[in-house]
Amino acid sequence: MTGDMYEPADEAVRPEILETFRATWTWIAAPGAWWDGAERVEIASAARAARETAGTPVHHDALPPATVEAVAMIAASPAAVTEAWVTRICDTIGEPRYVELVGIVAVVSAIDTFYRLTGRPLSPLPQAQPGEPSREAAPEGLRRNRTWVRMVMPVPPFVLGAVPSVMAAMNDLSDVLYMPHGEMGDPDWRRRDLHRTQIELVAASTSHVNECFY
Repeated sequence: MTGDMYEPADEAVRPEILETFRATWTWIAAPGAWWDGAERVEIASAARAARETAGTPVHHDALPPATVEAVAMIAASPAAVTEAWVTRICDTIGEPRYVELVGIVAVVSAIDTFYRLTGRPLSPLPQAQPGEPSREAAPEGLRRNRTWVRMVMPVPPFVLGAVPSVMAAMNDLSDVLYMPHGEMGDPDWRRRDLHRTQIELVAASTSHVNECFY
């Protein structure tokens, strides 16, 4: 194992997981749609710090206070998020920036959890890459379908749809850690020795423990 990611020879981890983790770190380091690379890496760092301080926001010079507050809440106390809180944060930093922030925190939390549960030290965060945000255009058809931010469809693979590149990164990680989106309609799908029913039992139990009531 290297100092940052598993070695490819680590047979305990599927190769596609390793590849996706590396691609996700590269994605975080690069300029995004609304945050530049340095801000995105700082958001990832703030998410880790928030979990270590049980949700108490830690000052980060590179990020506005409302951004640090949002990162801390989502990283450490997501069950406490309310519609009024989301509206306030979006009014302050902008809805597209909020959606991108949620995606960054989510993928870092997923990868960090994987490392912790496999007994490995957390991977060092990547070095930020230079460049300006793309100001990615929002897709057509965005609306609030009884949701707190706009999206095309109010189902899990599309919740970050206001910023398509963020939605894609999140779904790439979900595909290897959970199941590919294209297989969700197959009740008899398997991933190696696990049947779909076993996968869903783990997923539902994890959601319950994390108070995820989507």
